[in-house]
Parts: sequence; C-alpha cells; structure tokens
Amino acid sequence: MSREARVGIFVLLGLIVLTFFTFRVSKWGLIAEKGYRLTVDFDTASGLEPKSDVKMAGVPIGKVEEIELAGNRARLILRIQQGIRIPIDSVASIQTQGLLGEKYVEILPGKDVQRNLPSGGQIANTLSPVNLDEMVRKLSEIGDDVKKFTDSLSATFGTEEGKKALGDILRDVAATTASLRTVVQGNEARIERILANIDRLSADLSDISAANKEDVRATIENLRAFSDTLKTETPSLVRKLEEMSERVSNIAGDNRENLKESIANLKTASARLDNTLDSAGRVMAKIDRGEGTLGKLVNDNTVANSLTGAFDGISRYVGKYDALHMTLVPWVEYQTGTSDWKYYLNLKMQPTADKYYLVGVVNDPRGKRTDSSSFISVGGNPPVETRIVNFEDDWKFNALLAKRFSRITVRGGIMESAGGLGLEYDVVKDRFSVGADIFDFNRPENNRAHLKLYGNYDIFKNLFITGGADDLLNRDSAYRTFFLGFGIKFPDDDLKTVIGAVPIKP
Repeated sequence: MSREARVGIFVLLGLIVLTFFTFRVSKWGLIAEKGYRLTVDFDTASGLEPKSDVKMAGVPIGKVEEIELAGNRARLILRIQQGIRIPIDSVASIQTQGLLGEKYVEILPGKDVQRNLPSGGQIANTLSPVNLDEMVRKLSEIGDDVKKFTDSLSATFGTEEGKKALGDILRDVAATTASLRTVVQGNEARIERILANIDRLSADLSDISAANKEDVRATIENLRAFSDTLKTETPSLVRKLEEMSERVSNIAGDNRENLKESIANLKTASARLDNTLDSAGRVMAKIDRGEGTLGKLVNDNTVANSLTGAFDGISRYVGKYDALHMTLVPWVEYQTGTSDWKYYLNLKMQPTADKYYLVGVVNDPRGKRTDSSSFISVGGNPPVETRIVNFEDDWKFNALLAKRFSRITVRGGIMESAGGLGLEYDVVKDRFSVGADIFDFNRPENNRAHLKLYGNYDIFKNLFITGGADDLLNRDSAYRTFFLGFGIKFPDDDLKTVIGAVPIKP
C-alpha cells in the first residue's frame, strides 16, 4: 500500500470519528444525550460553570447543562441521569469542594418519596450559597466590638486608681463571704435536714408518677388523711414554730457582733465602690474629650478608617481570586502532509464568562526557515542559481485577548509570534466547536497569510480531540496539510490545589 493511500485512510478514519461524535452530542443527532431536565433558581450562581457536577448524597447524578438569567435571578438547567428520581420537596444548594475548589450543585433529597419531580420540573426549595464578603464584614464588626470592650476595660482598670479600687472590692467581698460562712456553719444540721427532706420528697414524687390509677387514688386518700392530721396537729406545729423562732433569735443574739461587722464592711465596700465609679467617670470624661493617648485613639477615626480599608482590600482580593478561572491546555497535532508533529501549551485565564486571556508556546516543525543558494554550471552552459529552503523546529508564543458574543468568540493578538485574528463558533455549547485562525500576513516571497481551519470536540470533561486543515492559502501546495490531534484540559481546581500545596517560606 502506498504512503498516500495510508495517509488517506488515516484522514478518512479521523473524519468518521469526528462525524460520529458530532452526531453524538448534537440535539439533532441520532444519539441524543440521555437523561431528563430540571430547573432551579438561585440569587447568584457566581463561580458555577456549565458542565459542573450535580450531586446527591455526594454521588454525581448529572451535570449543569446551561446557566441563564431569569429576571434578577440565575436559572440553572440541570441534566439528570435516567433512573434517578428526586422527591418534590428536595432542597438544592451550591457547594464548593474545599476552600478554593470547583463549585457544584448539591441536592438534599426530601422526605416525600411518593411524589417525584417530572422532566422539565423545577426545584422550588433552595439554600443561598455562603457569601465570603459578608463573612469578612461580620468579622470586621466583631473585631471593632472587641476593641471597644478592651478599651473600656483598659480605661477603667488600667490606672493606679482603678487597680487600687479593684483590690479594695475584692478584699471587701472576701470579708463578706467569711461572715456568711460563719453564719452558715452554725446551722449546718438544720440545712442537712432540709436537704434530706427534699431528697425524700423527690423520691416519693417519682414513685407516684410511676404508679397506676389505683395507686393515685390511694395517694389522694392519703393526702386527705394527711390534711385531717395536719388540722388536728396545727396547735402543736405552732408551738414548734415559736420554739424555732426563739432559737433563731438566740442565734442572732450570739452572732450580733459578727452581723454588725458584716454590715459595716458592706457600707465601707459601698463607699469605696462609689469612689471607684467616680474615678471611672472622670476617666471616661477625659476620653470623651479626646485627652490622653486613649482619648485620641478612641475619638480619632484614622485607625478605624485604616482597618476598614484593609478589610475592604482583603475582600476585593479574595473576590477577584475566586472569580478568576484558569485552565492549562496542552495538545499535539499530527500533520499528514508533512508527517510532522506540532506541540502546543496554552494557559487560559478567564475573569468573566464572556472574556478570557490566553498565553502559551508552540513548537512548530517549520518554525525556522533557512534560505541558501548556489550557482551550478552544467555542460559548459552559464551557471544557474539553485535556491534551497530548509525548515527546522522552533518555539513560538501566543498572547491573545478573546471576547464571547453568545455562541461566537472573537479573539486577536499574537498567534505563533505573528499578528493574527481568530473566530470560533459553538456548534454544541461548551462541547463541540469549529473555528478559523489567520495570522502571519507578511510572509517571505509575497506568500499569502497562514490560514487554519479546525474543529474541537470534548470526549470527556478534561479530554478533547481536534482536527482540520492548516496553511490552506500557502502558494506551495506541499505545505498545505490536514491534521488530527488530541489534548488535555487541567481546570483551575487542579491548578489551585497544586499551588496551595507549594510551601511558602517567610
């Protein structure tokens, strides 16, 4: 089999594979995408992208097919696998894998398993995602409150007068508790009897509550009998109470001096507390007038403004970092016309859904051109100039700015170390696209610009194939070639995980 026949068969197989996957993903194809659709509305879907996972109990059950604006809210169109049934009272929320990981939709299954959401139904119950800016703002408010509290404590007890007043209060409290302990120690027997009676009463109530109806009736009868007994024994109880009151009077008489000392100590403590409050009032007045270091710190808004500015800066930095999506894309192409391999490595940085920046390098087998000439004389004829053109591998670079309008993306900048423009169209949104790039308008020997037509198809989330035709406008047909290739996408969650694992030395 000739070399041209083998190349033709290889190109034919590539086109068959590309046609199959085109029909596989297109809505009008023979093999439609399986599953059924559900919708859910959120106040914001920031950080969530099409093709993100939909999970239930941590297990993937579908994908986010589209994200659109419905009024002032974000509407998500979910593609759920066949055979998965979601109760009608389920709750949907937006979660994040780790601190800086990829976002996905989590569905908390409801309890009404008898009624499930139909195809095209909507999940009515949602949980709003956590807002990092709101958390930072609340932390800032808490920090301000703590600062005010510590400033107040420092102003009250930080001076020598405050320390002395606090020591006096603690000594007075110690003296008062000592007097109370003396009184209690003289009545320990009575306190123990009271506690014992309470223990027996609680035990009796427990027994009564566990008894049946007959026991309850018997208890009621006993209460009646107890009431009758109490009625007859009331005079003796009155006499016992009188005796108890006399004993209390005797105890008070025996400890009269101690009680007087306790009352005198309380009066002294009260006077000292008044002095302390007066001192604190004078200190607070000085602070309100802005006198002294604390007064200037409390009344001057410079520190508060500096802290607010610092927290605002942190909030803006975290917000921008969370919104930036980066994808590292290496891929390789086999050029059938010249039997060469061409290698690419691009970094896609996407701050918003409709705009991205792309930088990268390209290893071109025909990147470096060398021209040489020689004069050859044959058979005594005049010398004839012979020109030889050689190509070698060389590295080139890309630096592009792209803007997306619905399904059309326009980009421009530096393509393979030359100025160029590109246009790409999504045949199947975020899955299959076709495009064209034209660059290097000032080629040697008045050659035409470099034109490349291509098509990309995502087999899986991170794996894609590519194919098309390269350098179609070249005047030399030997350099016009078809190509086939494949590549891998490394999304930002993988990149952030690797960057976060790198130790940072202080």
